[in-house]
Amino acid sequence: MAIQCPPLTIYSFQSVVLTIDGRKVEGFWEGDDAIQLERPTDLGTPLVGADGSSLVSITADQSATLTLRLQPSSPWNRELANRVKQIRNGARVTPMVISLRDTSTGEGGGCSAAVIIKEPDSSWGDTASAREWQIHCSCWQDNDLNYNPA
Repeated sequence: MAIQCPPLTIYSFQSVVLTIDGRKVEGFWEGDDAIQLERPTDLGTPLVGADGSSLVSITADQSATLTLRLQPSSPWNRELANRVKQIRNGARVTPMVISLRDTSTGEGGGCSAAVIIKEPDSSWGDTASAREWQIHCSCWQDNDLNYNPA
């Protein structure tokens, strides 16, 4: 009798593509959190009335914070630092266009209006340390993964 094995799937960060203004970001730091996407608010806020009836208020907030952890040698540190310099000098800043996609699963999304909100702390020592950037996306849109409304 043949053994029934569960399906085998494979994940590789090599299938993850992040672009800023159409250019691929490279030089990510190690670990499981090289790219993080976080929504600042819960999707909904539940309320249960005194009589037990429920209501969920759905947020209109579509924003997200994208955190990038880069190696010190990544050319994107200089690119992002130049954008920070423009912001600090009061120059007119053009929002960035960001796209994130896992080509193996189709997961990801993007936004057409993003701006750096936190630059990395600086540190130097015996070993290299990550450069962590935070970018605010005003309206993050997830990729359509065969969404089929009834």
